[in-house]
Amino acid sequence: MPKINAILFDLDNTLVDCSTADIRIYEIISSIARNKVSGIDTPALINHFKKLLIEVPFDPDNKIPVNPWRTKLWAKALKLEGIDDRDLAEKLNYSFHNERLEFYKFTGGFNNVLKDLLKIYTGVIITNGDSEIQRPKLKACEAQKYFKHIVVGGEEPYEKPHPSIFRKACKMANCSPESAIIVGDSLQTDIQGGLNSNLASTIWVNPKNNPIPENGPIPHYQVVSIFELPIIIKNIQQ
Repeated sequence: MPKINAILFDLDNTLVDCSTADIRIYEIISSIARNKVSGIDTPALINHFKKLLIEVPFDPDNKIPVNPWRTKLWAKALKLEGIDDRDLAEKLNYSFHNERLEFYKFTGGFNNVLKDLLKIYTGVIITNGDSEIQRPKLKACEAQKYFKHIVVGGEEPYEKPHPSIFRKACKMANCSPESAIIVGDSLQTDIQGGLNSNLASTIWVNPKNNPIPENGPIPHYQVVSIFELPIIIKNIQQ
């Protein structure tokens, strides 16, 4: 049976329920847009931005920093609604990246679970993304209160699922990959990365019980939330 020494955690949609933060901030953004432009179709505006954010979240040429780039996305979303207003685009982007942090907290009740787990296991957060985006999130949810070790993909040569970032996390935790597990919501980055790195186990956080896509990576375990981790880890070590 493997002896587990470290737990590697994803951040977004694993420790933090981003959907709640998104709902709240899009309500605020809708209010800002309506106050500036009478009759604006805010659901359409937000859908435009969401689509652009999925397609090109960062400058593909890596020349424009993330915040100016996403201001351009808001400007493009506004133009799709027939609105040319750079000042409004800047206000919407500021709200999206700064006011959203007020709602960016560890999911309720996780704190006690984490405290108990991190008394036994070394915890490491591995989060993909640009440092300008992820570091403020980590500060907002007070991750440093629980985790001494944090790895931000945008600060590394490679992000998840590349094995190098998992090896770095294991080195920080002073353990071998064979004695670490990964907990995350993404099959493509967290689970595939754990498999690529030969971790002891991969645990997929799947609150909606979505099916595993055909030809997708197969996690060792699935959970609705990290509340299930203590019993899962016990099973792993049996």
